[in-house]
Amino acid sequence: MTKPRKSQPARRLLTFAEPRLRFGFEQLLEDPKDGLMMFGPPKKLHGIHYGVIGTPDGIRQFESWAAKIKQAVPADPKVGSSITYPGFETVFRTAWDDAPRVKIEVDPDELNSKVKLTDPHQRVYDTVELFSKPIIRWVEEEDPKVALWFVVVPEEVWKLCRPRSIISKAEGVAPEVALSHSKAIALLEEPDLFDEANVAAEKHLFENHFHNQLKAKLLGCEAITQLVRQTTIAPHEYLNSKGERSRKMQDDATVAWNLTTGVYYKAGEKPWTLADIRDGVCYIGLVYKRTNNPLEAKEACCGAQMFLHTGEGIVFKGAVGQWASDKFGEYHLSEEKGEDIVRRCVEAYKNLHNRQPPREVFIHGRTRFNRDEIRGFRNGAPEGTSVTGIQILRPNDLKLFREGRKAVMRGVALKVDQRNAFVWSAGYVPHLLTYPGREVPTPLKVKIVFGDTKLEQVIADILALTKVNFNTCIFNDGLPVTLRFADDIGEILTAIPDVTSKPLPFRHYL
Repeated sequence: MTKPRKSQPARRLLTFAEPRLRFGFEQLLEDPKDGLMMFGPPKKLHGIHYGVIGTPDGIRQFESWAAKIKQAVPADPKVGSSITYPGFETVFRTAWDDAPRVKIEVDPDELNSKVKLTDPHQRVYDTVELFSKPIIRWVEEEDPKVALWFVVVPEEVWKLCRPRSIISKAEGVAPEVALSHSKAIALLEEPDLFDEANVAAEKHLFENHFHNQLKAKLLGCEAITQLVRQTTIAPHEYLNSKGERSRKMQDDATVAWNLTTGVYYKAGEKPWTLADIRDGVCYIGLVYKRTNNPLEAKEACCGAQMFLHTGEGIVFKGAVGQWASDKFGEYHLSEEKGEDIVRRCVEAYKNLHNRQPPREVFIHGRTRFNRDEIRGFRNGAPEGTSVTGIQILRPNDLKLFREGRKAVMRGVALKVDQRNAFVWSAGYVPHLLTYPGREVPTPLKVKIVFGDTKLEQVIADILALTKVNFNTCIFNDGLPVTLRFADDIGEILTAIPDVTSKPLPFRHYL
């Protein structure tokens, strides 16, 4: 006789309420823009002092934009999602000085000579130095101090200082020491007799990406930056032959909402916090990125982003090691390093909570966790603290359609069993009366790899963590903040060879 097959658990569709946010006067609302307009942020800053660095044209454009956002920026009637921006002081209940406290000019001629170098690694390195060195010097040697720096990026820098950017021979400028990448790598192994060649070769260890390299170089002096393109703050000065904006971008009101929300957060306060996430909980998002070391194919840097129920985050640079596996995109830590990362996060949590450890630690990652990592994670937590490991993917192999023309609602989950579910973190939002997307919503695939937390609680937490992207002012993001910026942070942690290992607030990396 054949044994009867065990019945499979029935798959069920679950719905989750939209997480609420906390604003001024303890008011709870779903929408960040509604909350800021009516009640302002939970805590007020007493003015924002900032600096700006750019070419003379860039600084002029920035000052014009800074004056503009002090007033209302009307919604664009052609854009359905556009909402009038009431002005910085109205939104954040904080004084906004349209004159920067510090201005640093970058010489346009010198910038032009660097940004036109034909060697991409030397081009990006030397261009970044024009911006990073003055900021570092000011932070370390000068007064007055500022909360953050606006870096006004010319379009030439944006176009030519990114990976795979090229410049024609007619426009290019040959560097003093011309090196191919392969020659530079060879010199790193066997240095040349001339120091100039060795210095040029070392620049090939730096990622040729202006944004990432600048952010990484400024971590040491703990300068916080907001990069803005000149075409973003002065779009009417960059028109094509038809008299239209040369860049397709968001309308002016939406740009103001998004940029100033990020500015408020980087200046030192959160524009809102989560209302319903439990106290005593800490969320860790694991970050992996292969290093730029050409001699070690599997070498990768591991980092961790720790987030609290308030939405505040801290980034830890973990160890560099042979974490990359033979399977593309998969990384695994040793037991020792897994234990170290959790222990450091718990210690940081205790420093913020009167030496009390968290009751629960949730580890979010894209790759699966192996046995060594799981043992390490558990050993890193003190007695009485539970640890749960969650794998979160967006596989794009499942679609759910709703009768009619509306997309599936955000907050719907297909529960496969007690440890697996598909979660629609993007979809139709009743409050907005629309689905703020173009393609059919794709769910997140959520799996409890280890730990005893109920799946419904895990899903509710993930949905809440999609609402604390303080780098913009949107109703929700498609990914929880634990993973939303993982790739960007990994790029910064590996952009230069000697990134600081000091734990820093999340705002330093945005």
